[in-house]
Amino acid sequence: MTIQHYEFQTFPHSTNMDVKLHYCGTEQCAPGHTVGPMIREYYKIHYIHSGQGILRTGGNTYCLSGGQGFLIKPDILTYYRADEEDPWTYSWVAFNGLQVEYYLKRSHLSMEQPVFETDQNEFIENCFMEMFKATEHGLNNELRLLGAFYSFLSVILQADPALHATGNIRGHYVEQAMEIIGQQYANNLPMEQLARKLKLNRKYLSKIFKETVGVTPQQYTLQYRMNRACELLCNPLLSISEISSSVGYKDPLLFSRMFKRILGLSPTQYRKKLKEAASET
Repeated sequence: MTIQHYEFQTFPHSTNMDVKLHYCGTEQCAPGHTVGPMIREYYKIHYIHSGQGILRTGGNTYCLSGGQGFLIKPDILTYYRADEEDPWTYSWVAFNGLQVEYYLKRSHLSMEQPVFETDQNEFIENCFMEMFKATEHGLNNELRLLGAFYSFLSVILQADPALHATGNIRGHYVEQAMEIIGQQYANNLPMEQLARKLKLNRKYLSKIFKETVGVTPQQYTLQYRMNRACELLCNPLLSISEISSSVGYKDPLLFSRMFKRILGLSPTQYRKKLKEAASET
């Protein structure tokens, strides 16, 4: 584990400031490295350069990776942990001041949405490097330090509040999972591989999927396959075997058993019902 910590000495006796910087740092975390649960005295923004981990704050859990960042607010219990296999490397800056809430509102960061994402990784790295260098020259480099911080903040103001399309990071992950299942339902995509595509823990993905959709990803995949099979059974030119392989079953007998378990009829009986209904109209 590599860690660098820098204390700021800017305007040490002033309390009437728009923004007052306290410290910054960077860390290449060890696998599973944890911070908290704890309460902070200042605002603190972390930016993740690479790797992944989880954040727990405000009763929510967020799975984060490179290109994302998160806000810690004062007096809020917060916990975060680096991934065991791909631990994150991040930088942080701690601050407070009279205009902080105003800036944060403009950036859409809040207790309800503490996460942001951006593609300005190189620019943000340079901002932190400027802040680190500015600490080497003490009070003589206050403007350089504040300038680097404001440059960093300007990126945050322009960044997407993480996954604002749904307003809910969990909902976004579930939508992504459903989209992947819709694309690969016929390929027997293992749950582990689905979670890996989303950079999520398998148990966490299963949990948020069931909480959102009402069924597990495996159950959703099964239902998706059977719905698709029903559509294909409307085509009399397709055999049961062809439909079976089209929805991900190499064994037509296994397909028939699963179809009957879900629909209450075998594929042949279902197709017969379709023909009878069509002849009555």
